[in-house]
Amino acid sequence: MPIDILAIITPKPGKADRLAQVLTEAAANVKDKEPGVLRYHISRETKGDSSAFIILETYQDKAALDAHGKAEHFRNFGRQLKKEDLVAGPPKLYFTKPVGGYVSRL
Repeated sequence: MPIDILAIITPKPGKADRLAQVLTEAAANVKDKEPGVLRYHISRETKGDSSAFIILETYQDKAALDAHGKAEHFRNFGRQLKKEDLVAGPPKLYFTKPVGGYVSRL
């Protein structure tokens, strides 16, 4: 059964544009190296001062989620966030399950 995660990452002041670049690079690595990731969609908050990033993630199953957490490129991503001091704190993670609605064919 697929696993959905909503991750919210808040950049430090003045670091939002750089964080956007790093997140985009991370998403490219996920797409190229992790076939068990069905969705890794990054959005940026447009209202307010926080410029938080919201990542919608869907993993094929628990094995795909575990592989994501252990992937070298993902660990490098975490190290880069710390090295460049990009985030205001740890991400907020929400593990979700569908309860209704629909997905359009955008």
